[in-house]
Amino acid sequence: MKRILDKLASRRHSLSMRFFVGSTILLVSCGAYYSYQLVRNTLLESLKQNAFLELAQGRESLDRWLSNQKTHIETLANTAQVRSMNWAETEPYLKSETLRFGDLYALAIGTPDGWRNVIGGQRAYIGDREYFKKAMAGITSVSDPMISRANKLPSITIAAPIWQRFDTTSKPIGEIHSIVRLERINQVVSSVQYGKYSYAFAIDSQGRIVAHADRSFGFGKQSEDDRLLGIIQHISKHKEGIELLKVGDQKHYVAHLSLQEANWFVALVIPRENIEAQLRSLDTIALIVAGMAIALLIILGQIQSIEQRHLKQSNELLEQRVEERTAALSDTMSQLQQSQLRLIQTEKMSALGNLVAGVAHEINNPVGFIHGNINHVNEYAKNLLHLIDLYQQHFPDATVTIQEYREEIDFEFVAKDLPKTLASMQVGTDRIKEIVLSLRNFSRLDEAEVKPVDIHQGIDSTLLILQHRTKATPNLAAVDVLKEYGDLPLVACYASQLNQVFMNILANALDAIEDQRAQLNTCTIRIRTQLLDQNWVQIAIADDGSGMPPEVQQRIFDPFFTTKPVGKGTGMGMSISYQIVTERHRGKLYCVSEVGKGTEFLIEIPVS
Repeated sequence: MKRILDKLASRRHSLSMRFFVGSTILLVSCGAYYSYQLVRNTLLESLKQNAFLELAQGRESLDRWLSNQKTHIETLANTAQVRSMNWAETEPYLKSETLRFGDLYALAIGTPDGWRNVIGGQRAYIGDREYFKKAMAGITSVSDPMISRANKLPSITIAAPIWQRFDTTSKPIGEIHSIVRLERINQVVSSVQYGKYSYAFAIDSQGRIVAHADRSFGFGKQSEDDRLLGIIQHISKHKEGIELLKVGDQKHYVAHLSLQEANWFVALVIPRENIEAQLRSLDTIALIVAGMAIALLIILGQIQSIEQRHLKQSNELLEQRVEERTAALSDTMSQLQQSQLRLIQTEKMSALGNLVAGVAHEINNPVGFIHGNINHVNEYAKNLLHLIDLYQQHFPDATVTIQEYREEIDFEFVAKDLPKTLASMQVGTDRIKEIVLSLRNFSRLDEAEVKPVDIHQGIDSTLLILQHRTKATPNLAAVDVLKEYGDLPLVACYASQLNQVFMNILANALDAIEDQRAQLNTCTIRIRTQLLDQNWVQIAIADDGSGMPPEVQQRIFDPFFTTKPVGKGTGMGMSISYQIVTERHRGKLYCVSEVGKGTEFLIEIPVS
C-alpha cells in the first residue's frame, strides 16, 4: 500500500512539474511573439515612411518646376510689352522668350472677348477653356493636360492675368498663357523609384494618367494601364498616404500625394517584396524562437512516455532538460531583444539622417545663392541711389512727369527703407545658414566610425532642431535653456549616435514639463558639462518637471517601457540611449529624480 501511495505521489509531482514547465514555455512564447509583432510593425512603418519620402521628393521636384513656370508667366504678364496688348509689338518679344526656355512650346495672349493671338499661328477662340476663365478672374493656374488644337500633341497650359499698371483691384485687361510640353513631367515621374520593378505615375483632376514610367501609358496614348483603375479611384478619395492595395492580381504598396501647384496626384507603386524583404532577418529570429518552443513541447511529450516506464529516472531527466532548455531560451530571448534594438536604432537613424541631410542639402544651394548676391544687390542699390542724388543735385528742376512719379513711389521712403530691407535679408540668410549647418552637424552621415567630436557642437545642433518646442506659444510658456559648459577636449565617439541620445533625453525633458508650461509657468532645462579625472567627460541634462517615483526609475531603461499615453511613445528611446552609451561608448547613463523636484540624466563617456 505504501509503495502504491509513493507511486501516486511521484506521479502527481511529475504532472505538476510538467504543467509548470509547459506554462512557462507558453508564457515566454507569448511574450516573444508580442515583442516580435511590435518590433516588426515598428520597422514596417519605418520602411513605408522611407518609401513615402522618396515619392515626396519627386512631388517636390514637380511642384518646384510648376512654380517656376507660374513665376515665369506672371513675370511676362507684368512686362510693358505684354501690358500694351499690341500684338505687333508683343509677338517678337514672346518669340524670343519661347526660344529661351526649352520646356515651352508656345506663348499666346488672350483678349477679354475670348480670342487669342499665338506666335506663328492664326487667331483662335479660347473663351470656353477653363484656364482662360480663371485668368480673367485674376487667378494664375495650371490646366489639366489636353490635346492641342494646333498640333494635336498633349500639353498643359499655364495662364496668368494681365493687369493695367499693376492694378489688381480692377478686372484684367487680358490674359497670357504658355503651352508647355509634358516631357519634363515624364522625366520626373520616370526617375521616382523604390527598388526593382517599382514605378510611378501622375494623374490629373479627372483621373486621367498624365505621365507614366512606361511611356506607352502616357497621356493621349491609345492604351491605358487597366491595373491602375482601382488605385486611381482610391487616390481620388484619399489625398495622401501609403497603403497595401491590389494591383492586377497581386498586392503592392502604393504611396500617393497631391501636388500643391496643380490639382493633380502622383503615386508610386512598390512591389511588396521591396519593403518586406528587409524584415526577413527578424522573421528568421522569430521562427527560430518558435521552433525552440515547439521542440521543448515535443521533448516534454517524449519525457512523459518514458516516465510511464521509468518514473524515477524520468523525473530526474525532466528536471535536467528543463533547466538546460530554459537557460537556452532565456539566452535566445536576450539576443532577440538586442537584435530588435539594433534594427530599430539603425532604421530610425537612417531615416532621420537621410531626411535631415536631404533637407540641409536642398536648402543650402538656394540660400548660398541668395546670401552671396545680397552684398552685390546692396552695393548696386547704393550706387543707383547715389546716381539719382547726383542727378538731383545737377538737375534740380525735374520735369512734371518725373516729379509726379517720385511722389507716387515715395522716393524718400524707398531710399531710407531699401538698405534696411537688404540688411534684414542678410540677417535672415545668416540665420538659415546657421540652421543648415546645425542640421548637418546633427545628422553626420559621413561619420560612421569613431572620430574626435566637439560635444558642445552636438548639443547645440540638437537644441536648434528642438527650438520649435522651446518657444512660447498661445497655449505654452517658453522654456529657459541654461547652458553651463565646461572646458572639454575633443571626445572620440560615434557622433550621430551620441546626438540621438541628446535628442531622446531632451525630448523626454520637454514632455515632462509640458503640463507646467500649459499653465503658463516658465520652465527650465539646465545642461551642464565638465571633465572628470582628465579621462572622462560628464553631460548632465536636468528639468524642473514633476519627477519620477522610484518604481518608474527602476524601469526607465527597460525596452518598451513608457509612461506616455498610447500613440505618443514606443518605450524604446531610453533603452536605445542606454545601449549607445554603455555598449557603443563603454560609458555610463543613469538618472537622479525626486517627485516634485524634477529629473536629471547624467552621461559619462571616456575621452578616448
